[in-house]
Amino acid sequence: MTATGWPALRHPLFVRLWVGGIVSAVGTQMSNVAKVWVLFALTGSAAALGMEGLCFSVPMMLLPLLTGPLADRVDRARLLRWTMAAEAGLAAGLAVTATTGTLTPLLLYATAALEAARLAVDIPARGALIATVVPAEVLHSAQSLSSTVYSASALVGPAVGGLLLAAGQPSWVFAVNAVSCLVALAMFRGMPSPGRERHALPRLGDGLRFAARHRVLLALQAILLTSGALVIGVETLLPVLDTTLWHGGSLGYGLLRAAPGLAAIAAGLVLARGRAPVTPGRTIAWCVAAAAVALAAVPVAPWLPVAFVLLTLGSIAVSAAQVHTMTRLQQLVTDDVRGAIGGLTAMTMSGFAGVGAAAMALAAAGAGPTPVIAVVAAAAALTGLTALAKPRLPAPSGSSTANLDRCT
Repeated sequence: MTATGWPALRHPLFVRLWVGGIVSAVGTQMSNVAKVWVLFALTGSAAALGMEGLCFSVPMMLLPLLTGPLADRVDRARLLRWTMAAEAGLAAGLAVTATTGTLTPLLLYATAALEAARLAVDIPARGALIATVVPAEVLHSAQSLSSTVYSASALVGPAVGGLLLAAGQPSWVFAVNAVSCLVALAMFRGMPSPGRERHALPRLGDGLRFAARHRVLLALQAILLTSGALVIGVETLLPVLDTTLWHGGSLGYGLLRAAPGLAAIAAGLVLARGRAPVTPGRTIAWCVAAAAVALAAVPVAPWLPVAFVLLTLGSIAVSAAQVHTMTRLQQLVTDDVRGAIGGLTAMTMSGFAGVGAAAMALAAAGAGPTPVIAVVAAAAALTGLTALAKPRLPAPSGSSTANLDRCT
């Protein structure tokens, strides 16, 4: 991997941010596997797993309204150091309680809520910082590489966490996560945060108010919501589809489940080598339409290999649409609201998209997966094709990238 192939890697501050994010995210995914395993071992209850997910999801749908604007008023690199230190502390606490036998379901619920609060600060600050450590012409490359962090960690982290669980105790997983956070924290040490720190208090909903004044930003959020809900919903329904249609067993399900992550990594690495499209709105619309067609065809695939190909192609298209959409968001906003818009994006992708996918699963229990996936795919395609069909909106005041009229 050379800087020649990926322009963003020519910028040392971005490299530190990207590699530190990968290290931290892998540790977090390892810890998530161990927490779910321990919680089920303690309770034997699926409802307990749902409660743990609820303790994470609710804060993620609310807190970014405040923590996003915080990233516009406090040094962003300093915020990331705080979030890394907080995760290291949480992981160390889990390691100690798991070792001493004092880890309880209540502690795991509390940890889930605290982890959501930490991410509600981390995600907007990290996204805003990326846009300020690389020049504008490299932003697309940086955003593309950043999109691979979650997908790569979601593949590697659970595998390593599972091996550590099989070889030892959950405390080992939590301890390794604490060490990974300290490594990431060391990479952020001394990292400057371009721009001046402002001392005004953050206002609740700054991002939502700004987006409401510039509707194209709401349209971009809608694209992230519908495309994210579609791909997560299809992933959620894979066990049902495999059991009723393809009968691939655990191996087949494992291959299908790995397809979206591998596709996202491949798409991110390929996109990172190029430049942002000249007409991003049209590119986003076509990517979403391609994703909708491919993913809607998954439940009617006659054989598992066909389903795998369709799922892979659809996931590549979703990843491309989301990279272009998030790059466009960064291009259209001013730096003084970059964190606030990042908070809104965190709510959309980490909160409401998951809720939409859960709603798909509930609807599929009654209507079946095929019509439900088809309806959501159609909604996503319409969002991609029509939400950006409102060019020449007024540019944000003071924006150095005031080019909203080129959204198509």
